[in-house]
Amino acid sequence: MSCRLLAALTFAAVLPPLCQAQRVAEAPEPNDAPAQATALPCGAEAEGVLSSFADVDCYRVVLAAATELWASTGPGPAPEIGDTVLTLLDGTGGPLRAAESGVASGDHAVLFVPSLPAGTYYLQVARGAAGALNGSYVLDVRCRAIVAAGSPPPVIEGAENNDPRSGGVPTFAALPARCYGALSQSGQLGDWDFFQVVLFADSVLRARVDATAAIPSGAADDLALYLFDGQTPPGLLLGPVLASDPAAHDQVMAARVAAGTYRVAVRGVDGSAAGAYRLDLSATPAARVTTHPGGCGGRTLDVGATASGPGAPLRLERPATGSTWSLRGSNLGSFGYSFHAIGFAATSLDLTAFGAPGCTLEVLYADIVFQLADGGGQAVWWLTIPDNTSLLGGQLESQVAVLDLSNALGITLSNRVSAVLGD
Repeated sequence: MSCRLLAALTFAAVLPPLCQAQRVAEAPEPNDAPAQATALPCGAEAEGVLSSFADVDCYRVVLAAATELWASTGPGPAPEIGDTVLTLLDGTGGPLRAAESGVASGDHAVLFVPSLPAGTYYLQVARGAAGALNGSYVLDVRCRAIVAAGSPPPVIEGAENNDPRSGGVPTFAALPARCYGALSQSGQLGDWDFFQVVLFADSVLRARVDATAAIPSGAADDLALYLFDGQTPPGLLLGPVLASDPAAHDQVMAARVAAGTYRVAVRGVDGSAAGAYRLDLSATPAARVTTHPGGCGGRTLDVGATASGPGAPLRLERPATGSTWSLRGSNLGSFGYSFHAIGFAATSLDLTAFGAPGCTLEVLYADIVFQLADGGGQAVWWLTIPDNTSLLGGQLESQVAVLDLSNALGITLSNRVSAVLGD
């Protein structure tokens, strides 16, 4: 999308101008160490290929201020590598943490770090155990300023037994909430507390240990967090999430999940002291994408989907604020003249009377961006979405037109893709 766009966005004061972006290509091999790392700005999307079992790609991310960092992989344009591992390194190249999977991400990796000081960091992408011998990937990185948490309404831990793993009853928490509880015994086989939340739309659910060390006396000194679904018995989705250091009390768990019932669990780390804790729970709207049927002339528009891992196929590309969002056109004709129409509302205008039988314009477009398809009839459009919470819930509608002179109007159209901006 061009930066001139969006008179509608500016007029509505809902979205600032969005800009057509480009993916960052990985640096020439070897690029597996910090000294050869590819520079990757916050909010950008990189594209790379792991060419062998041992190939590793390294990217440099510079943080100007203390930041909450999200990094995730997805399928690239060529056959995908599938299973990937993300490792975060500090400025000296020392490992900080790694991630191999997220919630509903197939075999692709999702890495969340709640707090990183300003400085230079590196992200390494490597093949996971179930990955293809070689294949492509995309890497998204989001850097969000850390916002001090307030003091949500209190929720007091319910009576024991409140561990659903053993048939207990979870404590219900209406979000946002600050949950107060106590563990009578630490460790995997000790006391577990569960808090149940209900989400009415796709959301990013967060659980944060709140200054447990500041509890006047009798504080639990080290906790582990888990996320379970609402089934009986509950199924584990994420965890354990631990502190960066036993004395840090910085456990933060975040996951993008669908509407439904979930349970957040707290237990003490093996060997830690039992005691009291405070746990903040909150949720923000998640980015959503809907691919509609339709189109004429065989033109299609979609987003990146993985065929690898649990639940596949899964559409992993989402219009998250502070990120680069990409859409993929296919069957656009070899080197086809393709135009991405993007707007903020849908319509339905039958173009039969205009000379394009069977074609329907479905987007009230605010801008149109040209892209020449490749020899295989493929094209990609990238949109940079600002990191602004006021954008949450904003809507974008997309459709592609191909100038092919196959009818009196001269164009055929793809199906429509709807996006809701979110976290």
